[in-house]
Amino acid sequence: MMTRKKVIRFTIETLLMIILSGALVIVGVLLTNNVKNDRVQNEYRLEFYEVLPAENYSEVVSPLIGRYAGINQVFEGRNSSGIVGYVLSVDIIDHDTGMPLSLLVGVNYHTGELTGIKRASEDLHQSAITDYDIEIINIQTMSEAIPVALGDTQEEALDEALEQTRLSGLNDGIYYAQSLSADNSGYIDYVEMVIENGLITTVQWNAFNTDMNIKNRRDSALDGVYSVPGLNWASQSYILCHALIDCQNPDLLAMKSDGTTDIIDGVTINIRTFYDLSVECIENSRADFDVDAYYGGLSSIIEELLNNDPATLGIINDEGNIVFSFTGYPSVFLSPEEGVGSINVRQRVTGDMTNYSDFESGIQEVDDESFVVGNEDGVRFEENTSNADSIDGLPISEIRTFIDGIDGDEITSLDIITAINTTYKFLKDYLNWMA
Repeated sequence: MMTRKKVIRFTIETLLMIILSGALVIVGVLLTNNVKNDRVQNEYRLEFYEVLPAENYSEVVSPLIGRYAGINQVFEGRNSSGIVGYVLSVDIIDHDTGMPLSLLVGVNYHTGELTGIKRASEDLHQSAITDYDIEIINIQTMSEAIPVALGDTQEEALDEALEQTRLSGLNDGIYYAQSLSADNSGYIDYVEMVIENGLITTVQWNAFNTDMNIKNRRDSALDGVYSVPGLNWASQSYILCHALIDCQNPDLLAMKSDGTTDIIDGVTINIRTFYDLSVECIENSRADFDVDAYYGGLSSIIEELLNNDPATLGIINDEGNIVFSFTGYPSVFLSPEEGVGSINVRQRVTGDMTNYSDFESGIQEVDDESFVVGNEDGVRFEENTSNADSIDGLPISEIRTFIDGIDGDEITSLDIITAINTTYKFLKDYLNWMA
C-alpha cells in the first residue's frame, strides 16, 4: 500500500527523471548541432579561406542576389572583431568556348579591395580557362580596389574624356543640397557630391522621410515598399548618379520638359529633382560652400524660424539629416531683391546671388511650349556618353584599378574581370556603397 509519503517521493523521482531526460535530449541536440556546425564551418574554411581568411562564414540571404545574373551564393566572413568581408560564388561564360566557369571572389568589407579569386570546387572544368590564368589575374588584383579594367590605355582615355567635360571653377570637397519641401509621400530628396581634383567623383541621390519611422527611399525601394515603373528606384538612382559622374555636367543628362530623359538606359523616373539638387551642389562647390556650411546654414535658418535648434526640436534622424519641410513657410526662401522667386540655403545664409550655374549648354527653347536642358541627345554626343567607355556596364570613371591582364589573351582576362566587376556591382547595392 502506497502511503502519502511514498506517493510524494515517487512523484518527485518521476519529475526528476523527466527533467533529467529532457536535459539529456537538449544537451544531445546542442552537441549534434555543434558537431554539424563545426563540420559546416570546416567545409566553408576549406572552400573560402584562400580567397577570404576568416574565423567563420555564414550564407547571406537577400532578394538582391537574384537580380544579378551570374551570382549563385554570397557568404559573409567574420572574426571576433566583426565582419571581415564577403565571398561570392559567380558564374561567367568563357567567350573562347562558350562554356561556363564558376569562380569564388573575396572582397574586404572595410576597404573594398580584392582578397582573392579562384575556381570554385563545384566548377565542372568545362571552360578552357585554366587555374594558371585565374592566378595571373588574382596576383594582379590582390589587395587592389574594385572594380577593375584592363590596360593603361583605358585609364588614359578616362583622363582625356574627363578633361573634355570638366566643369570649371569646382573646389574640392563634399557638397550637399536637399529639397526644401517634402513630396507627396513625405520624402525630402538630397544629393551629396564629392569633388576631387576638380572632377565629380562621387554622387549619391536619396531621400529621407518626414516620418522618421519610415526607411529612406532607397531602402524602401529595395524592400519593395516604394515602387516606380521599370527598374526599382534604387537602381535607377544608381544609374543616374553614374551617368552624371561619366558626363560631369547635369545639362548633358538631357532632361526634357516632363522631367524625364530618353538617353540613359534604365532610367524612366522623373529626374528634375536630381538635376536641380546636382546643380545646387555644383554651385555650392564653386562658391566653396561645403556640406558642413550647408548644415550649419540650414540649422541657423530653422533656429531663426522656430527659436530652437534642430537637435532640440528632435528633427535630426539617425543618419544625421535635418528633417524639416518648409512647405508651411513660403516666405522663408523668397528672393530679397524682388520679393519673388526662390533662393537656396547658401543664398539665404550668405546673401551671395552670384550666378554659379554657367554650364555652357543651358536651357534651349524647343517649339514654343517645351524645352530640354542641354541637347536632346545629351550625353550621347561624341565622348560625352553615359554608355561609351564602360566596363561590364560600369562607367569608366568608376574603375579603380587597371591591370595588364594575361599576356596575349585579352578575352580570357576580360572574362575573369567580369566576375570581379559583377561582385562589385552586387556589393555596391547590398552595402550601399556610394556611387
